[in-house]
Amino acid sequence: MIPFKRIALLFLCLAYIFACGKTEDPLEPEPEPEKPVVLEYGTVSGIVTDAGTGNPIPGATVTLLEVSVETGIDGSYAFQNILYGDTHTLMVEDVDYKPYSESFGIDQERLVVNIALEPLKDPEVEAHEFFDNFSDLLESLDVENIEAIEALFSETYVAADDAATLFGVASGIIPENYDDVIPAITQLFEEYVSLEFLFTGIEIDVTHARKMAVTLRLDVIAEKGEQRDLRELKAHCHFEFRREGADWKIVYWQLLELDLRL
Repeated sequence: MIPFKRIALLFLCLAYIFACGKTEDPLEPEPEPEKPVVLEYGTVSGIVTDAGTGNPIPGATVTLLEVSVETGIDGSYAFQNILYGDTHTLMVEDVDYKPYSESFGIDQERLVVNIALEPLKDPEVEAHEFFDNFSDLLESLDVENIEAIEALFSETYVAADDAATLFGVASGIIPENYDDVIPAITQLFEEYVSLEFLFTGIEIDVTHARKMAVTLRLDVIAEKGEQRDLRELKAHCHFEFRREGADWKIVYWQLLELDLRL
């Protein structure tokens, strides 16, 4: 029989081996430590333009990750610290354009997303409608329409100060500034018994849905006083417009050429 002391010594050795675990193989390489996850961020930027003209749109609202910014005068916008890898949705809104949205992922330091917006209305069509209405109101010779004529002018409106335009102002055809619109049109309606305002050859230069310039031919045929003295004015005009709210307003009026026949 095995002596009791040897049995006890054997159990002690086994317990020591299990307590210490498996002996490491000196030839086996040590496992590499896990690298910490590094989050990377980039910048999303671009320019918002008018799809018809390609010109920048200022004041459009661009939203990303519930943060909104307005485009600058050059149509630009930028968002910083956008997480790599995720899918994001960029939204653009403007009262004069159709809403726009685009989904994208980012895996670079700087991602450029340029956006072209479709206008809700065609400015060229609106310009023709504007001058049709302007002509109808002037030819009506109805004093009740004077406030409607005033509403076609911006409160910042001013006429040019060159010789031809100043002659048109002096003859009562063109208001000098916004405050002069009602007095000038009132005098025009009082002095003339017949008016024809013909806007032809309309050429439109659209900047974007809130700004445009128009050049055209203006022919005015009028009969003055009880004697119905015939007056004719032929002019080449330049107008500048700005959309204020939903309506186009005249902000500038210039006579480039003037031929007045009394």
